[in-house]
Amino acid sequence: MGESVISFLSEERMASQEILVFTTLADRDLAEEYIAEMLQQGIIVSGTIFPEVALLYQWEGKLTIDSENKLLLKAKAENYPAIEEFIMKKHPYLAPEIIRMDVSFGSDKFKSFIKEKIAKGG
Repeated sequence: MGESVISFLSEERMASQEILVFTTLADRDLAEEYIAEMLQQGIIVSGTIFPEVALLYQWEGKLTIDSENKLLLKAKAENYPAIEEFIMKKHPYLAPEIIRMDVSFGSDKFKSFIKEKIAKGG
């Protein structure tokens, strides 16, 4: 890849105002409560709950299978610190999953929708 292409991709990624944040919660009601509270605080644009996804992991040498709810939060990049702080303060897990993804590539219509929601403050 040429230097100019790499530079362009880096600049576009850095310029992205939209992010997706993933986290998980075992309790569906708590997931809804967290999303509602973050919406009220204005730190996310919307939230999606994927109910009862399977989680497989090793614990004390044994395969463990649990179910939990995957949360997908859509927000402004500048609100990420507030989102992370919210999750870390309230989450029942000692080390909750928090994954941030910059939305610098994807459907132009979706990006326009999110940018419009961000501009209107939610």
